[in-house]
Amino acid sequence: MCKIRFITIGYIEWRKGQDLLVDAIKRLPSEMIDITEFIFVGQNTSRLAGQLLEKTKDLPDISVLGILSRENVHNLLDSIDVMICPSREDPMPTVCAEAMMHCVPCLVSDAIGTAEYIKDGYDGLIFHSEDVEELKLKIMWCIEHRDMLKEIGQRSHMIFEKVFSQDAFEKNLIMYVEDMIGKAKP
Repeated sequence: MCKIRFITIGYIEWRKGQDLLVDAIKRLPSEMIDITEFIFVGQNTSRLAGQLLEKTKDLPDISVLGILSRENVHNLLDSIDVMICPSREDPMPTVCAEAMMHCVPCLVSDAIGTAEYIKDGYDGLIFHSEDVEELKLKIMWCIEHRDMLKEIGQRSHMIFEKVFSQDAFEKNLIMYVEDMIGKAKP
């Protein structure tokens, strides 16, 4: 069986919560670690990145790739099962919209703006920010329900189409401008 592939993308820093993800991974049962792969993408020369590299050196199948081009990120997303965004705060991470564009379900903290659009267990998964145990349980759920991830990813793509696509942006901008014009008329 192929390993289930998780990815997190972002500058490796406290605010982005990659340390929480590493702590959750370390709590996974060994039989689950054996069937997973975790990929960290982002600037990896920060102090926190060094600490994470040290904490994960004994764990198999954890890769810290550093910065990738947009094209490489999009190519990588085509081979990923779940995007994890463990941020402690992040108003609207672009990486979640990009994952949804690729029909990749997102596992996100409730401290990010994207969580407002996700129905937990239907078109993505949500955990309470900084709750490492809950994050671990959500990762385990993904592993145990791997057969449902494609369907959840397809539904997450609907979020992309409704909220983040260029068509959605244009529609919202037109509605906003029309509303402003209507308010400006005497």
